[in-house]
Amino acid sequence: MATVNSEIRRILKAKDEAIKSGAESMLELLKELHKQIQAELGRAALGSWDSYHLKQSLDSIEYQISNFTAKAKAEAAGLLKDAWAKGQSLVNAPLIEAGSGIYTGFYLSTSVLDTLTSFTFHKIENLSAYAWDTIKSELTLGMLGAKTPAEIAKAIGKDIDAGRFSSIAYRAEVITRTEMGRVFSTAAQMRMEEAAKYVDGLEKEWIHAGHPKKPRETHLLAHEQHVPVDESFNIGGIEMMYPRDPAAPLDEIINCGCDHQPYHARWA
Repeated sequence: MATVNSEIRRILKAKDEAIKSGAESMLELLKELHKQIQAELGRAALGSWDSYHLKQSLDSIEYQISNFTAKAKAEAAGLLKDAWAKGQSLVNAPLIEAGSGIYTGFYLSTSVLDTLTSFTFHKIENLSAYAWDTIKSELTLGMLGAKTPAEIAKAIGKDIDAGRFSSIAYRAEVITRTEMGRVFSTAAQMRMEEAAKYVDGLEKEWIHAGHPKKPRETHLLAHEQHVPVDESFNIGGIEMMYPRDPAAPLDEIINCGCDHQPYHARWA
């Protein structure tokens, strides 16, 4: 039998699974890009290409990176839209289960979602620019006759395999997890503010849900802290309306796995 708390747990679990799946999807797109670039470099290394052929290689790789950017943006847009819906459900489902009798179908403007999506797109573009930087520099040197095609391919391949794509993959995963979590929490906060107008005593509760590396002690200590919906949590002296609050310092946001959920004394 469903309860208020089981509904909250169900939605938080679905959110976590969606974030994990979203990060994996982004990594698959990057693996495909890496494969395409390595294939292009392999062709360059085998030939004694002149400036014309190196320019073709440059254009091909630029197209592949541009194609990755478009696919990554499309993937991110869908993931964020889903996180937005789940964030609203985190509030709607328990209110329905609690038998509050209030209408939960209010329209929530997507203007904030659009802004957060644009912000994520900007981060994806920066990732692509980072991938493109060394490749373009090396191929330009070849076009100017400063390096042979084999030397260029070796230099780019070494740079890519030694860390650039690992760094890009890590950053892509962090972006996906952080921004999906941010959208989820933002939608939940906006929905809670709306519901608080109709449910006396509705509050919000901070839940420490872990960290992929090392938990922040202040976030851990904030576990189960509950405050009125329209007030900030006190996280180690820092005021945050919700996990991954854009107004919070960056080091309080990156890789934060915390959640906040609706809370009412009646729900035990």
